[in-house]
Amino acid sequence: MTKMKKYLLNLDEDLDFDVVGISSHQLDYRLVWSINASLRLHLTKAHQPMVVYNEKKNMDLTFPVYGYQDELDRVGYYLLKNKNGLDYLVPEASNMDYFLFLTNNHAIDVEKFISELRRIETILAVFSFDNQKHKSFQYLEFN
Repeated sequence: MTKMKKYLLNLDEDLDFDVVGISSHQLDYRLVWSINASLRLHLTKAHQPMVVYNEKKNMDLTFPVYGYQDELDRVGYYLLKNKNGLDYLVPEASNMDYFLFLTNNHAIDVEKFISELRRIETILAVFSFDNQKHKSFQYLEFN
């Protein structure tokens, strides 16, 4: 009897969103206004905040969410502030003030989008993030 070959199937969870980190000293509503005016988006504050469980503190943390669903491209835009008091949404990226998530993105060139964000005067810096490398992104869900 011959030995059968064994195959191992590795399933990596593929997160279906792009992440852009934004550094800005502006308050969230002012930054949203600047982004909306410059990029012709319609980000509005969601009624329910993003709730993230903090294992170290054994408590839920809330972060305000600004969202917009582009009906034409089917891309969802979600802006979240990275800091709430002394806590961070993504602690391993504590130098970022905000994160802009693009969900179901099959139409927007992220690099071009980043260069458009960099032209906004109230934004100091913009960075692209690999959502697979930061474990905090795995716990985020956008509806």
